[in-house]
Amino acid sequence: MNPDLDDEGLGTLIHLDTYFGVDKDRHYKKAEYEEVVQRVAARQFSIAALSGSLLQYGKQGISLHYGKKRDGCPDGRIVAGIPLSEIIWQARNQALHWEDGSFHEPTTKCFEYLTTNVDPVFEQFKDRSLASEIIGLLGWNNVEAFFNDMKLLNA
Repeated sequence: MNPDLDDEGLGTLIHLDTYFGVDKDRHYKKAEYEEVVQRVAARQFSIAALSGSLLQYGKQGISLHYGKKRDGCPDGRIVAGIPLSEIIWQARNQALHWEDGSFHEPTTKCFEYLTTNVDPVFEQFKDRSLASEIIGLLGWNNVEAFFNDMKLLNA
């Protein structure tokens, strides 16, 4: 304590210490936090876009081989009670058209079934792309898993 400082000078020093101490730290931490939030959002967007592209490749493979009506397309393996080919087809439709807010009945039924029987996260199918969640459900965490499933559909 300096006896030369009066109450007003001491108050000014405390204010400056608070402003340049705790508040300054809070300001920088908030900026760091906002940067991290933006990076996480960009990563989530990128993963959803890449996952949607992977579903598009799967759907395109089915379409090229069996046509738009999937005549003769095998089921592939059964995933959570739904044929692989059906999940690929409906999940691709959801990933590409979720912003429209309206889906054909098979897409709605597929995601309602997944919501009830697999994970409540699938209830968000009208609000955002769930392509990355579908990729996780399918176990497509490497190229071999994707190719193995596509071979099942190439009868």
